[in-house]
Amino acid sequence: MLRSIIRPKSKGGRFFYISLISYLVVGVSGCTNPPRVEKPPTSVARAMQTRAFHGDLKTVLKASIHSLQDMDYTIDVLNSDVGLISASRTTEHRKAALTDEKPEETMSAGQKACIAIGVIALIALIASAIFGGDKDDKKKDSNRPIILGDNNDDGPDGPRIYRYKVTISLNDLENDETNVRVSASGEVEQDGKILSTGGIHELEFFQKFFAGMSQGLFLDENVPVKN
Repeated sequence: MLRSIIRPKSKGGRFFYISLISYLVVGVSGCTNPPRVEKPPTSVARAMQTRAFHGDLKTVLKASIHSLQDMDYTIDVLNSDVGLISASRTTEHRKAALTDEKPEETMSAGQKACIAIGVIALIALIASAIFGGDKDDKKKDSNRPIILGDNNDDGPDGPRIYRYKVTISLNDLENDETNVRVSASGEVEQDGKILSTGGIHELEFFQKFFAGMSQGLFLDENVPVKN
């Protein structure tokens, strides 16, 4: 029985077997999800998102705007009175991984899809072994094997669109310092469907933003303004 499943005797069975294996390989490769960043504890996240800079609120706010613009973000909301900045960016290239804010399911959608593909392939292989036989050769013109997964209309067509949103709040501290708190989130869309959404907790993302702020403040303090 096992040998007849792995090595079908009929031509139709062999063709069906090869088609199913190819479909299974493509399906499993499509089940792999990109790695997602795990949400860190609140204390760790706050440490990543917060920095204190020397300078008054107006000066630090200006450096925040410049850093966002250097990262290709567009300023959507700016309130200098309360120290609030909101910015966004839309791109076809991933700039930061998203953290799923919802509790993880015991089995992801990708894993469920892989299991479904495997079950379909197994059932089809068994059916091919049982009903293949020599009759498939005689009826190959009238009973051609069905190739699964050859419909190009089933898969997504458009590119993935990444939308990011950053919110920055600034507060005055003692000794002429300003505290900066950054929160970021995003979503991934394809063909009008939201594939994933969540917060951003990549250390590199915040390091890049704060490094841009530090550079801007340094230039403001050390580069003379030409009259």
